[in-house]
Amino acid sequence: MKKLLILCVALVHCLLSLAQSSKGTISFTIKDQRGHALENMTVEVLKKSDSTLMKTAFSGKDGYAEINNLNLGTYMIRVTGIGYTHFYSNTIELTSANASIQLPAILMTNQTAEMSAVTVTAKKPFIQKLSDRIVVNVESSIIGAGSSAMDVLERSPGVNIDQNDVISLRGRSGLIIMIDGKPTPMTGADLANYLRGLPSGAIDRIDIITNPSAKYDAAGNAGIIDIRLKKDQRKGMNGTLTAGYGQGVYPKANGGVVFNYRDKAVNVFGNYNYAYRIVFNNLLLDRRFFNNGAYVGGDLKDNYGKTPINTHTARAGADFFLSKKTILGFVVNANFNQYSRDNRNSSIVLNSQAQKESTFNANATNDDNARNFVANINLKHSIDTTGQEISADLDYGSYNSNSLSLNSTSYSKLDGTPLQPNYILQGDQSGQLDFKIGKIDYVRPLNKTARIEAGMKTSFVSSDNDAKFFDVSSGSPVNDVNKTNHFLYKENNNAGYVNFSKTFKKFDLQLGLRGEHTNLKTQQLSGNIKFDSSYFQLFPSAFFNYKLKENQVLGISVSRRIDRPGYSQLNPFLFLIDVTTYATGRPGLLPQLTWSYEMSYTLKNLSFTANYSHTKNHQDIAIARFKDVFPSVPSDDNVTVQIPINLSSSDYYGLNISAPVRINAWWNMVNDGNFYYNQFNGQLGVTRLNRGRPAASIRNNNMFTFKKGWSAELSGTWNSAGQSGFMVFDPRWNLSAGVQKTILKGKGTLRANVSDIFWTDLPQAVITYDNYIEKWKAYRETRVANLTFSYRFGNNKVQAARRRATASEEERRRAN
Repeated sequence: MKKLLILCVALVHCLLSLAQSSKGTISFTIKDQRGHALENMTVEVLKKSDSTLMKTAFSGKDGYAEINNLNLGTYMIRVTGIGYTHFYSNTIELTSANASIQLPAILMTNQTAEMSAVTVTAKKPFIQKLSDRIVVNVESSIIGAGSSAMDVLERSPGVNIDQNDVISLRGRSGLIIMIDGKPTPMTGADLANYLRGLPSGAIDRIDIITNPSAKYDAAGNAGIIDIRLKKDQRKGMNGTLTAGYGQGVYPKANGGVVFNYRDKAVNVFGNYNYAYRIVFNNLLLDRRFFNNGAYVGGDLKDNYGKTPINTHTARAGADFFLSKKTILGFVVNANFNQYSRDNRNSSIVLNSQAQKESTFNANATNDDNARNFVANINLKHSIDTTGQEISADLDYGSYNSNSLSLNSTSYSKLDGTPLQPNYILQGDQSGQLDFKIGKIDYVRPLNKTARIEAGMKTSFVSSDNDAKFFDVSSGSPVNDVNKTNHFLYKENNNAGYVNFSKTFKKFDLQLGLRGEHTNLKTQQLSGNIKFDSSYFQLFPSAFFNYKLKENQVLGISVSRRIDRPGYSQLNPFLFLIDVTTYATGRPGLLPQLTWSYEMSYTLKNLSFTANYSHTKNHQDIAIARFKDVFPSVPSDDNVTVQIPINLSSSDYYGLNISAPVRINAWWNMVNDGNFYYNQFNGQLGVTRLNRGRPAASIRNNNMFTFKKGWSAELSGTWNSAGQSGFMVFDPRWNLSAGVQKTILKGKGTLRANVSDIFWTDLPQAVITYDNYIEKWKAYRETRVANLTFSYRFGNNKVQAARRRATASEEERRRAN
């Protein structure tokens, strides 16, 4: 750590010696017609030539707004706020001789009742491409209404979800999923169930960050997806009520409320959402086994799972404005989920001549419960008026789960007579994951064009998973020693970072360095198997933007990142899916390390981004023959296992093209294309992997705004064939549409939509090893019709929302 601090100090010292250049500043005060200061009015700096958005700011409590670090040029100012008519300034010209301009006070005019209704229904674009991220404004999506967080993610630019519910971005897995800026410790099925139970109506926006700076945790080979929940920002007591019904193969329903009370001294906020969904997954499998290239047999499986989900999600908190410079706050997030799974599997066993030999039928039921909560206490203090500030966070969270399961299998000859006795397995599993996190961040502007950020973080995570399985085939429970297990996990991670940023006349520069030290210990009580590991890693990052011309910007970035295994991926429990299919984790799974490079070119609203990354110890989910993974454990030839593995390496080459187009005043189109090539290297069992293939994902989203409160949305996505490890996917596409009408004088919104109209977004793939080939296709409930209603009540006057960091969240967000 001492070497890290010395290196950081040296880095900053060198950077401070760089030449400085002048920038422009525009400042003014915003008032209403009575001369009262207006707080949290949205201030946008637009280029005079084409109205391109350059920067965004908010007015303070005294109505004062200041926009710094503007390139010299010609601009205009737009000021907006709920309940007020939009204000546009005259032309403002920043020159070297006049680089700081103080405008006269801006007076905002109250809107008429009719205009207020229009303002309430105005929305941000569904998809926004900012300089450092893509923003998916969920509230602005008509199609997204009534769906779940998982559905919205699957329709987001570059995001794909495979048959194991692994979320990938632009063809790369290794994503960090964050909720309100905090990385969620849930992974795998737990995370998928949470996202399926989280209604889209509870979400404000989703930030997709492909190359984060050193201020973020170093985790995330493919980047970060940050799901931001709603928080009302209006003064007084007010909120929003929502309710919806959906119908696919099975019904869905959701309802919720967002509320807050805000005055000068305190802001109390909260929300509650309930969702009921029945989802299904019909998985068809064709398995073929080989020895020395010769076919020796196979299985044909029809697996149908139906899962009712009941989810309660709640959030409550408060901000106390202790003084003009100090804010103290707390927030508690909780969710309670109940899942009842009924899975039926019919299998046909084939002999070496590919003829039917026998059958077996399995029925698995689960009664699962999850109780999760995270509490945060935070403090923010502004040291002076230059922007120097310090913030601190303490987080505590606990995730608890219980699962009661029953698996029964019957074996039959082709004539229907029993082949062997039935096999019945009963399971009782419980898990608890606790984490404690402390974080402190410091920001210091060095002058008008440069600033430094630094911070430290420490986290402690412990996990206790206990699984008891009993063979009850004989009528009396007998402990199954091959599946009963107790697994303990402890991790401590300590990190520190420093970021330096500076704006020059033609370019912007940001350099960062993050150091993380990780200690982890695992213990498998069955057999008393222990595993200890400790390592320190440095994660540098650099971002460079160069202004070629007025509307052309070239950007280059590089960063090093790490993806530690998820807690469930390290769990060695052997879970039975059916008698020939298991799932397990691997305590010795290694973290993957990635160098990621990006080059971007922006021409007005059109942007191109080229990516390359190299990953060592690439993590993947493999479905392989049990004997290849566990050669010392006796098993039949047709038994398979799903397990996380490390490949030697992977290389990713990608190109992203984003092209928002405004066709006319009522038609806005966003086009997004990802073209990439993945190359994988590694070995599993007897199979050597050294191959890759090109792939593409293209999305088109259209927003239509009509008169009298009507609007509509049409969205289409096409995904080509692609590869992930040993698996090659087939192409798939979807088309979704929705319509919206504002009612009740603009306070009510009624939405109707249908997702995946032609039911074509169905994944299928083939997995190829030297001695095993599996083809699969999944039928899911991607086609759903939804009807939702929302109603806003209370005061429409917006006050400044507190912008704070939690134990692992970015503090400031800018649109440059």
